[in-house]
Amino acid sequence: LATLKGHTYDVNAVASYTTQAGAARVVSGSRDGIIRVWDPDTQRLLATLEGHTSNVNAVASYTTQAGAVRVVSGSDDKTIKIWDPDAQRLLATLKG
Repeated sequence: LATLKGHTYDVNAVASYTTQAGAARVVSGSRDGIIRVWDPDTQRLLATLEGHTSNVNAVASYTTQAGAVRVVSGSDDKTIKIWDPDAQRLLATLKG
């Protein structure tokens, strides 16, 4: 068991995925507007994804046809964002 600390406000959403190499990852979204990616085995913060301007209420992940993992987040700022967690890069913002 572990406690992963890093958000400055409430954590609203948690998801997990497995990398191509088989490593577990935990994704958290918070009222601080930030998404964090963690290694649950080492309890180390691997990525901080910033771009939302309000609470993050949902996080999920999917794997592309090429095998790359993407993290998806939904926020009170009325956007959905698609991220590359390995590059710590925002790929797309969906509005509407």
